Amino acid sequence: MKKLTAIVMCTGLTIAASGTARADDGADTYKLVCSGCHETGINGTPKLEDKVEWMHRINQGMDALYASTVNGKCQLFVKELRKDLSDEVIKAAVDYMVSQAKQPSPFQN
Repeated sequence: MKKLTAIVMCTGLTIAASGTARADDGADTYKLVCSGCHETGINGTPKLEDKVEWMHRINQGMDALYASTVNGKCQLFVKELRKDLSDEVIKAAVDYMVSQAKQPSPFQN
């Protein structure tokens, strides 16, 4: 039941997002589409501010991260519900999230 609740919550947020995402603006795509899951950590989704989880994924290489997003983990939540999003738009959102994960923490010296 927990997984079903997560799917409903995440897909509801994805469907509720309005607007057209542009391939050149990963930040907008993140805010409109991806944040529904990546702000809450639903179903094991790495939160945007969780640098450890993101570094684990980034270290596998960007091609692996793109493939995981476009063909795997976001297939149901994004690709099936937001058919208007091209692979390039989704990749731009991944690039944005990676850039945020690579930002130094404000608590580091």
